[in-house]
Amino acid sequence: MITMSAGAALLLAGGACKPKERDLPICPSMVAAERASEADTQTLPVDVWYSVLVRNFNRMAMEPPDEPRECSGRPIEVTWPENLKDDPRATARKLDRRRLTDGDVTFTQGEDGALLVWARIQDLGNGDALGPVALVRWVERGLEVRGIGSVQAPAQRARLRLEPLGEEEQVLVVESETCPKDQGPSAPCSREAQLLPLVEQRFVSAPMIEDGVDIGPARFVLSDHFELTLKDGWIRRYDLVRLLKFEKGVPIVDETIRSKDCDPKSATPCEERIDAAEKRPLVFKDGVFIAPRSAWTRTRLENMTQVPTGE
Repeated sequence: MITMSAGAALLLAGGACKPKERDLPICPSMVAAERASEADTQTLPVDVWYSVLVRNFNRMAMEPPDEPRECSGRPIEVTWPENLKDDPRATARKLDRRRLTDGDVTFTQGEDGALLVWARIQDLGNGDALGPVALVRWVERGLEVRGIGSVQAPAQRARLRLEPLGEEEQVLVVESETCPKDQGPSAPCSREAQLLPLVEQRFVSAPMIEDGVDIGPARFVLSDHFELTLKDGWIRRYDLVRLLKFEKGVPIVDETIRSKDCDPKSATPCEERIDAAEKRPLVFKDGVFIAPRSAWTRTRLENMTQVPTGE
């Protein structure tokens, strides 16, 4: 277990009367340890990572407490806005506990030496997982937590990265996948992206306003499709591909929609075309991402009078 050295405690006590600095560790109880091999090699066993990021974590059973809190003392939970209280992601039931393993932690090394860590503590019944996410830095005495928060996201093939947001802020990008277990290993996985701004050293869930409508957290699929049966019996399939880029501190959703018409009764090649290609800026203002309506939303609305044959 990483503990605070006497010198570090004196340093913190001496700095208590000074103005707050943005660069101070947010979890002071984990700010330092006696010099050890872990500090030299910059590696820790997974059970130690959990004990650093989750208060009162049971390292023997590899389980979190009944009411888990991250290292700063805040509950590990996701708050959903009122318009998504009935969303399956918000109402997913927690599964029975299981022993956590190395596969439940994702690490990403940053260019400046910082490390992003997502330690999942709870599986949800919809492919999501929940757990603390942290920005840490190694120092001579051990490690320091410089950013902390909770994230709920798909659990598979997670990738984390920090990007600039505006002129001075940063945002955490979480990309990960939901893979349907009931459709076999060959079933395609659905990949998502989520944006969590780093506000006063906390990763926070930010809502997204699309064309004046609150659509919930800034979380969106990177690929999607649906099919329609046309009046002549042909099948029209729409496919969406999104890329999330950043230009001068502004997240840009690069969105392409392709469609193809196929005659299910003929071997004739399908007729393919690009229906839309656009770049949508996500402007971050007053804790909210603001975006114009997506071409994908427009496409689906325009076809609401016809019944999709698949999602």
